[in-house]
Amino acid sequence: MTRSTLFSAIFRAALVVVAAVFVCFALTPRADAAEDASDSMRDRWFYLSYNLNDDQGADWVVSIIERAGKVQLNGMLWASQWDRADEWNDAELARFHKIKSAAEKADVEIIPILWSIGYGTMIGRDPNLAEGARAVTTLGARNGRAVYEEERVVIPNGDMEEWDGAQLLSLNGGFQDRPNVVSFRDQKNARNGKSALKFENYGDDKNGHGRVMWRLDLQPEGVYQASVWMKGKDFKGRALLQAYSSNGAQLSASPVPFKNDKEAQTFDWQEIKVNFRVPKDGKILLYAGVWDGTEGALWLDDITLKRNGFTNPLRRAGAPIRVFSEDRQKEYEQGKDWSLPDFKIRPHQKDVESQSLILPEGSAIRENERLRVEYYFPIIIGSSQVSACMSEPEIYEYFKKSADAVVKLLNPQKWFLSMDEIRCAGTCEACHARGISLAEILGDCITRQYEIIKERSPNASVYIWSDMLDPNHNCHDNYYSCEGDYSGAWKFVPKDIIVSCWWYDMREKSMEFFSSQGFKTQGAAYYDTDDLEGCKDWLVTCKKTPGCVGIMYTTWQKKYDLMEGFGELVQPKE
Repeated sequence: MTRSTLFSAIFRAALVVVAAVFVCFALTPRADAAEDASDSMRDRWFYLSYNLNDDQGADWVVSIIERAGKVQLNGMLWASQWDRADEWNDAELARFHKIKSAAEKADVEIIPILWSIGYGTMIGRDPNLAEGARAVTTLGARNGRAVYEEERVVIPNGDMEEWDGAQLLSLNGGFQDRPNVVSFRDQKNARNGKSALKFENYGDDKNGHGRVMWRLDLQPEGVYQASVWMKGKDFKGRALLQAYSSNGAQLSASPVPFKNDKEAQTFDWQEIKVNFRVPKDGKILLYAGVWDGTEGALWLDDITLKRNGFTNPLRRAGAPIRVFSEDRQKEYEQGKDWSLPDFKIRPHQKDVESQSLILPEGSAIRENERLRVEYYFPIIIGSSQVSACMSEPEIYEYFKKSADAVVKLLNPQKWFLSMDEIRCAGTCEACHARGISLAEILGDCITRQYEIIKERSPNASVYIWSDMLDPNHNCHDNYYSCEGDYSGAWKFVPKDIIVSCWWYDMREKSMEFFSSQGFKTQGAAYYDTDDLEGCKDWLVTCKKTPGCVGIMYTTWQKKYDLMEGFGELVQPKE
C-alpha cells in the first residue's frame, strides 16, 4: 500500500468515527433540554388560604392535603398570615404543626406566600406603614382647636330629578349609556323624590355596560367621599361606583353590594361609598352603574359628594404633616403653634372622622384663621385594599422577623412573594426623596425581600406573582393611584426569581415574555371556573414555554371539586 493510499484509508476511517460520534451526540438529548422537559411539570401545586383560626378549619386543610397527595399534587401554596408568624399563639402553632405533619405524610411541600405590599403587609403592626397620598384640606381655628367644617359638594342633578325623556340632564359633559335602550327614567321605584335611573338590557352589550358618568372639577389634591344608593332585582353583574382621573387612571372603586357577582341577586336600596384623592389638575370622572351585566335590573338614586377633612393622617418621617396660613405664605411650627391629639389611624375604614389640631397658648395661629393643612393619608381601593410603603426602612425589619419565624417553623426550600396589584405606590415623601423611578422602587423592594430569604436559606427558590413585572399586565404607567411608571421593573429583580403568570387571556404573551428575559416561569391556572378547559390551555402553554417549572390549581373561592381532575391532568406521563 502506498503512503497516499494509507493516508486516504486513515482519513476515511476517521471520518466514519467522527460521523458516528456526531450522530450519537445528535441523538442524545442535551442535559439542559432534558431538564427543561422534565421541569415543565416539576411543580404541581394547589393554592389554599387558611389563617389557623379554628380547629375545624385545620381539619379541612388536612383533608384537602390528603386528597391532593392521592393525585400526586406535590405543593401547597399556603396563605396563612406568615407576615406575623413570629406572633402565632399556642393554639395557632398546634394547628400549624398538625397541617405540617399531614403535608409531610402526603408528600406535599408547603410553600409560604407572604409580604403583600399591595394588600398592606405589616400595617397591622404599625398602621403608619401604609403608603400615603398627599392631600390638602382646610381647617379653621376655634377656641384652641383647628377643626374641619364639613363641605358638601353639589353634583349636578345628583338627585336624578331633571330629565329630557329618558336622558338624565346636567351631566357636566359626561354621558349616560344608551338612553331608552339600556338606561331609563323610572318614576315608580325612586328612593327619594320622583325619579330614579334604571338600567337593564345590558346583556346585549359586549361589555355589559349600563353607566352614568359626571365630569367634575374639584379641589386639587382634596380627599372626597362619593356616595350612591343602589337597588337590584334579579341582577347579575357588577354594580360599582368608581372615580377616574382625566387621563383614565382608576383612582378608586367600591365593592359590589352583594357577595357573588356571578349569581342573580335581589336587594333593596343600599348606600355604596368610595373615597378618592383628586389629582393635581382637579379633574374627576365619576362613574356609577353596571359592568359585566347580563341579567335583571339595577336602579341608582341620590348620588352625593362631600370633601373629607383631616382624615387618617399618617405620622411617619416619610409622610409629614405641615400647617400653613391659607395663602401658604407662612408655615406654622409643630409643638409651638400646633400639636396633634392622641389618636390611632384606621387605614382600612372609609368613614373616619376628621382630626383636629390642638392650638396651645402662645400659638401664632389667630382665632378664626383658616389654615391650609398638607398631609398624607392611606388610599382605600375597593372595599378595604390599602398598600404599604416600599420606602420605609421599618418594614424591612418586620420582614426579617417574620422570615426568621418561617425558617424556624418550616425551613421551606420554596418561598412565594405576594407582590401583586400594588395600586398605590410612589406617592409619599419617603418615595419621592429617593430620586428613583417607581420601577426601581418596586425592583428594590423585591430584591430586598429576596435577599432576606437568601440570607436565611441560600439554596431556596423564590417565586413571585407576575402582574407587577409584566408589561402585558399591570407593569405600566397610570396604574390606579400610583405616581410614576412601573415599566421596566423586571430589569431590577434577580433573574433566578420564578415568575408565576396568572392572567389567562395573556398567558401566551406573558410566559413568552418572561422566558425571553431569562426568567423561569409557572402557570397559575383554574381561577374558579366550572370546568378544566382553561387549565388544559394553560398546560399547552406551560409545556411549550422554555424554563416553565410547573402549574398550579389556583382557587380564591375554595372550590376544590375539580382538584382531582386537575391532578390527573397534570401528572407526569411515564
